[in-house]
Amino acid sequence: MRKTSSRLIPELVTHVQTWDALVDWRYVLPPSRPAYWQLEITRRFLRTRNRREPVAVLGSTPEFRDLLAEMEFRSVYIFEKNLQFHKRMKQFRCYENREQLVRGDWLQTLPDYANTFCAILSDLTSGNLPYNKRDSFYRLISRALRPGAAFIDKVLRHPMPHDRLATLEHEFIRLPVNLDTINRFSCKFFFCSELLEIRSEVDSSLFYDILVDRFSHPKLKALLKGTRLITPSGCHWWYGVPWRKACIPYFGHLRVLKSVEDLPDSPYARRCKLYLLARR
Repeated sequence: MRKTSSRLIPELVTHVQTWDALVDWRYVLPPSRPAYWQLEITRRFLRTRNRREPVAVLGSTPEFRDLLAEMEFRSVYIFEKNLQFHKRMKQFRCYENREQLVRGDWLQTLPDYANTFCAILSDLTSGNLPYNKRDSFYRLISRALRPGAAFIDKVLRHPMPHDRLATLEHEFIRLPVNLDTINRFSCKFFFCSELLEIRSEVDSSLFYDILVDRFSHPKLKALLKGTRLITPSGCHWWYGVPWRKACIPYFGHLRVLKSVEDLPDSPYARRCKLYLLARR
C-alpha cells in the first residue's frame, strides 16, 4: 500500500462540506440513505405521537422530511450545518411544508433544545462525529428527548473483522457494472474493508490512492471510477473502531427500546442496525 502524508485537522473539519458539494445525491442508494423498511419502522413509532409535538431531523435527509410532511407533523426542526446542502435537498423532496431550520454544528445547537422532541430522526450520522466528540453528542441527544420520546438512529457498526480486499475483489469481479454495484462497491471497500485498519477512519483520498495502485482488473477500475459519483475524494468519516468500543458513549446515555438489523442482502448486512432509543 502506498504511504501518504497524514491529513491536517482543518481538512477533517471540512469533510462534510466537501462531500455535500461534490456528491450527486441522485446516484446514492440505500443503505447509504434511508430504505423503505427503515421508514416504515419510523412511521409506526410516529403514529403514536401527537402531531403538534416537536420532532427533529439530524441533517437535511429528504426521506425523513417527506415522511413528517405526509404524517402532518406541524413542528419540524431540521438541524443542519450546511445551508447549501439544505437547499440542494429541496429538489429531492415531494412536498413543501413549514420547517424550522436550526443552522450550525450539532454540538452547539442541541444544548438549546433540552427536553423538547418527541422523536429525533438520524441516518448514519455517527460517522460525522470524531470519536472524542461522541460522548458529548449523545448526552445532548438524550437531553433533547422528552420522556417517552425516541432517538431513531441507523448506525453502521463494526462488530466483526473488516472485509479483506482480496475477498472483495473476487466478489466484485463477478458482478455487473451498474448503479447498484457501484453503491455496493463504495459501501464495502470504503466503509467495511481492511482499509479502515490504517487509522480506524475513512479517508477517501487515501483509499483512492491505494486502490488505484492496487487494481489492474478493468471491472474493478470501472467500479472505482463510478464510486466517485457518490464518494468523492477529500472526504473523511469516523468509522472503523470496533463496536465494543464505539458503543460505550452511545449506550452510556441512551437505552435500547428496539433494534432491527439491515436486510440480509445489504452491503452493510450484520454491520448496520436501526435503533430506537430512549433517554437514560
